[in-house]
Amino acid sequence: MNTFGTYLRERREFIRERDRTFSVRQVAARIGVEPSYLSKVERGETPPPSEAKIQLLATELGEDPDMLLALAGKVSSAGTDSSN
Repeated sequence: MNTFGTYLRERREFIRERDRTFSVRQVAARIGVEPSYLSKVERGETPPPSEAKIQLLATELGEDPDMLLALAGKVSSAGTDSSN
C-alpha cells in the first residue's frame, strides 16, 4: 500500500517526465512550502501537510483532493457545518 508521501513523489515524478516544472523545488514554491519540507513529506520523514496544502498539491498534480486527503489520513472540512 502506498503511503501519502510515496504516492505524491510517484505522481510528481511521473508528471515531471513530461513537464520539467514539476521538480520538488518548483512544486514546493507553487504551494508555499520549503523544498526540503516537501522532500521530507515525500520520503515519509514528516507527516502530511495541512488540508489546505494538500488541496493545493491536488490541484498542482491533477488529483482528486478528497483522495489525497484520505491517503494522508485526513478528512475534508469542505461542506461541513461547524455550527452543529
